[in-house]
Amino acid sequence: MAGNLDRDPAVEIALIRADLEGVQDELKAVRKELKDLLEAWNTATGMVRFVKWLSTLMAALAVVYATIKGLSGR
Repeated sequence: MAGNLDRDPAVEIALIRADLEGVQDELKAVRKELKDLLEAWNTATGMVRFVKWLSTLMAALAVVYATIKGLSGR
């Protein structure tokens, strides 16, 4: 730590700025990945809703078919 005390403040500021730019770049990458993840999540949610709707429709059609088949008296 004592070696850091005799550093030039301009050098320290330059190092801090470089570190900050690195962190900002990483943050941009994380934001992009998060945006992609959110898009995938929303797509998956839409697919689940569609499958639920489709299964409800199929169940309703099965009930109608069974009712018609049962009322026809074979």
